[in-house]
Amino acid sequence: MTRIKYITYAVIVVALFLPLFQKVLPVVRVKPLEGSYVLAKEPAFSFHDFFNSTFQDLYTPYFEQHIGFRPALVRINNQIAFSCFNMALAQDVILGKKGFLFEVFYIKAYLGRDFTGTEKWDRYSEKLKAISDSLDRNGTTLLIVFAPGKGTFFPEYIPDKFKPWQKDTTNQEYLMQRLKEKQIRFIDANQWFTLIKDKAPYPLYPKTGIHWSSYGEGLVLDSIIRYMERDKGKTMVDFGWNEVTMSHELRVPDYDIARGMNLIFDVPHYAMPYPEFYYREDASTFKPVVITIADSYNWNLFGKGITQKIYSQDKFWYYFRAAYGPYPKDQQVKDLDIPAELRSADFVILMATDATLSNFDFGFTDQVYDMITVEGRKAAVERAAMIAEAERNIRNNKEWMELIREKAAKRNATVDEMIHIDAVWIVDKKLREKRNKIDPRME
Repeated sequence: MTRIKYITYAVIVVALFLPLFQKVLPVVRVKPLEGSYVLAKEPAFSFHDFFNSTFQDLYTPYFEQHIGFRPALVRINNQIAFSCFNMALAQDVILGKKGFLFEVFYIKAYLGRDFTGTEKWDRYSEKLKAISDSLDRNGTTLLIVFAPGKGTFFPEYIPDKFKPWQKDTTNQEYLMQRLKEKQIRFIDANQWFTLIKDKAPYPLYPKTGIHWSSYGEGLVLDSIIRYMERDKGKTMVDFGWNEVTMSHELRVPDYDIARGMNLIFDVPHYAMPYPEFYYREDASTFKPVVITIADSYNWNLFGKGITQKIYSQDKFWYYFRAAYGPYPKDQQVKDLDIPAELRSADFVILMATDATLSNFDFGFTDQVYDMITVEGRKAAVERAAMIAEAERNIRNNKEWMELIREKAAKRNATVDEMIHIDAVWIVDKKLREKRNKIDPRME
């Protein structure tokens, strides 16, 4: 009996020290964790930081995140939570009914819990109409594409704790009203998917992923092509598919939520469709120059090279930040000649799912409105003049300058930076109040 105790004790001690041994001598290859995360960096040692405990505070998270076998231990913990307690420990992941996986943003979008208010969309649609008209005069067509959202597509699997029966006005519903009033072109794939949900021959959405299926994206791309052909009166690449393979071996991105959960065993799922696309063209085929400003829903189309075979130039401005396509590596949109880029395009597509509409269209309309429209350039000049005047008023006020110096010190900013920040806040507040007086709906 005593021998068994000693053996048990030895096993426990060895088990406790194994992660430390693995950190010092990583002899076992461990699969890294999936998903987006930033590990703490090892802090530089100094006696000053050591004796005031700063070094210890910085070293603790570094040590915890780099301990041996950590990825394996995280997977074991996540698997226990998922299998035994029906919990998903990945950030923002919601385990729905019958094992359907969601991200919380899609549920909030479907229920209208992220509605940003009427003022934003009223002002946005006014600016977007001015941009659309300006582009039309140049021969460039602006098109909005509402990609489907998983909460909207699978509301029956949303957990009861979200009270899915209590649904309010959504960003997409209100924005679509404004687009119709302004006669701004759009395609609503979100509503379309719900209408054909029970009629489609293949699944349009995976159980374990957040994006549309390959078959679903093919349907939407075909609709976009047909729209472009009608708009320009020209025949584009004959795009379609002859064969669709159903497979339980899921391809990117049909398992993207489950992959980020970092489990030991696969999450149960159904087979998904994978079409073999074809592209037929001849000497008369029209291949447009297209700029797409979009969220991750465009990644599959762009990343697989699908749209590159249909457009002569396929320019993808991801979240209106990084520019992909015929650009140098690490090209940023802000460094492009945006008006010239827009003038060179046949189509500008703004695409987003309902989960990202609260941040739509990622700054494109506000910036481009000031760049290419007469109204926008005039408003930008007037705003700049108001800011300059506000800065002068601040500098001429001794009491205000004292407050500025205090705030600058607290925020680790220069006095000039703090003056500009205050001036911008004052001017934008005045402009909002002016808009509200003109249009009471914006209150």
